[in-house]
Amino acid sequence: MITFIMVGTKGHTPMIVEDFERPSDEQLDALREINPNDLGHHVHFGHTSPQIKFMETSDSANIVGPALTVRIPPEDGTMVHKATELAKPGDVIVIDMGGHTTNAPWGDVTTHAAMARGVEAVVIDGAVTDTHGIRKLGFPVFARAKSTRTVRGLGIGGDINVPIQAGSTTVEPGDVAIANEEGVLFVPQDDIDRALEHCEGKLERQEEIIAQLEDGASLADLSGANDRIQRMSEE
Repeated sequence: MITFIMVGTKGHTPMIVEDFERPSDEQLDALREINPNDLGHHVHFGHTSPQIKFMETSDSANIVGPALTVRIPPEDGTMVHKATELAKPGDVIVIDMGGHTTNAPWGDVTTHAAMARGVEAVVIDGAVTDTHGIRKLGFPVFARAKSTRTVRGLGIGGDINVPIQAGSTTVEPGDVAIANEEGVLFVPQDDIDRALEHCEGKLERQEEIIAQLEDGASLADLSGANDRIQRMSEE
C-alpha cells in the first residue's frame, strides 16, 4: 500500500510518498550480471552528467538498486533523514539538490542510518561530507563534490518519492540505478527487460572481436567503418 503524506509548511507543501513499486528480484539480479558500460551503448537516456562521480568511499563502485528519490532545498536536510527511515534493503537513495554543492546533505550519521536499513548506495546531485568516515564504513557515494559545510534541520521543504532531476536526467521512484567507476545511469522499470535483451551475448561478441583483432583483423572492417567511409565518398 502506497501512502501519501502532505506536510504543510510556509510556501511549499512537501509531498512524502512512503512506498513505491520496485523491480522484481529477478530483474535486479539480471542487471547485476551486466556491465553498465555495455548498457551505455544501447541506452541513450538516463545517464547522469559526468560531474556526478564516485567519491571512492568503498572498495567497489558497482551498484544496482531501485531509486528512492528525495528533493530538498539547498540548506535543509529534513527529508533526507526521513528517507533513511523509509528506505528498504537494496534501495539507492537519490538526492536532488539542483547541483548545489555548498551544503552537504550526507555524511557519517546519514550513512549509518542508511546502512542500518540495508541501503545500497547514495547518489547526490550536490555534495557529500565526512568521506573519510564513510570510507571506513565502505558505503558507495556518488556526488558532485565534497564540502565541510552541511545542511541543517530547518523544516522548510522537500519531497520524497516524486520525479526528480539528478545530473541532468529525470529519475522516477523505482527506476534502477546502475553505476560503476565511470558514473551512474538510471533505467526505467518499463525498459529493464529491453535493456537486458540488448546486452545479451554482448560479452561473447566482444571477446570474438578482440580475438579477431589479435589475429590481425582491422577494427574498421569489423565495425563496418570502412563500408560507411566508402559510401560517404560515393555520395
